[in-house]
Amino acid sequence: MLRHRLSRLLPIATTLTAFASPTLAQDLSPIQTMLETVEAALTGPIGIAVATLAVIGTGFMCMMGRLNWGWFASVIIGIVLIFSASTIVAGFA
Repeated sequence: MLRHRLSRLLPIATTLTAFASPTLAQDLSPIQTMLETVEAALTGPIGIAVATLAVIGTGFMCMMGRLNWGWFASVIIGIVLIFSASTIVAGFA
């Protein structure tokens, strides 16, 4: 039974392999578009607004005497990494 199925599957697999185009397997444009959209959102006006709110929040917490300095450092380092990520990656390339 298994041998019969394999004998039917082998010609189909061989035909599909022969007609497969390498460009079909390497089309990553939808993924690239999605990643570029995420990058534009994080470094564009939305990212600037979120970073501004994070700085306002840490300033308010400092004003109220409730600031955890580890959290403050995390916010600032996160903002720096997000907005300088393209420069950092360009330095590796």
